[in-house]
Amino acid sequence: MRLLSPRIRQRLFRVRPEDRLPHLVSHQRVYIVPTGRGWAFLLALLLMLVASVNYALSLGYALCFLLTGLFAATLLHTYRNLAGLQVSRISGGECFAGESLPFDITLTNNRSQVRHGLRLATTEACVSGIRLEPARDTRMVLPLPTTRRGVLPLGRLTLQSDWPLGLWTCWSYLHVQTQGLVFPRPETNPPALPLSAGDDGDTNPRPGLQGDVSGLRHYQPGDSIGSIAWKSAARGQGLLVRSFDSDEGLGKTALSLHSTGLHALEQQLSRLCAWVLLAESRQTPYALQLSTRQLPAAQGSEQRVRALQALALHDSATTGQPT
Repeated sequence: MRLLSPRIRQRLFRVRPEDRLPHLVSHQRVYIVPTGRGWAFLLALLLMLVASVNYALSLGYALCFLLTGLFAATLLHTYRNLAGLQVSRISGGECFAGESLPFDITLTNNRSQVRHGLRLATTEACVSGIRLEPARDTRMVLPLPTTRRGVLPLGRLTLQSDWPLGLWTCWSYLHVQTQGLVFPRPETNPPALPLSAGDDGDTNPRPGLQGDVSGLRHYQPGDSIGSIAWKSAARGQGLLVRSFDSDEGLGKTALSLHSTGLHALEQQLSRLCAWVLLAESRQTPYALQLSTRQLPAAQGSEQRVRALQALALHDSATTGQPT
């Protein structure tokens, strides 16, 4: 493959995202070869033909030629099952690192015949057994596994079919510039929201603990020493931190990388992500301060989306938005 020119590689393998939607699978973009089952079928036909010639079996000739015709006919049906298919729309979704990133794909069958056994695949995920009704749009979700935050492109999409008998397989490549967004993985059991600001805009740590104790949780770096349950520690239960009913429930909260008390960037973003979700669950207005972006204090679904997108794209070489 490396010996081929970039133009030929692009034509054969679609290594660059240069396709546009809607995309119609034309006959120039369809490749078809026998499957492993197909090659075994051809070998069986060859042995049958040799035996028929050796023993002068007329019925053997008839069966051999009949099955050869069947093999040739399935080539046309396999090709027609994929050719003319239209990919109308592809959109990337959002998820947290470690979850599956959904890509919404809409396929259009413009013909009057049903399409069976289609398969959509990338290098990391696939969806098989797709059935398309005639003259209808079919919407499906292709989930891609994720391990890190940031922008995740869909990559080259392969449309494939081996219907009806699995003797032939045909496929077509589609490479569009579609991507999704992966948020940082939220920290499990995060510490309390660190800062609260009053109406005057002053941001200071809360001077004391307020409200009734609602429970205990494990100590996390950055927790206040005054919130540690020392009696539980004296009984050998480890470092536990008291959580309060009214904790983080008043005023405004300012979130920043420095307020996490951590040093590694990914751990800081993970804690900030958990704090954003915690502030939203408590309906607490919060501001987010990053080196590349600052969000004023607010609360709601739009603020949540803006904050998570800022965390996902922070200090990243790719700063585009999901499409």
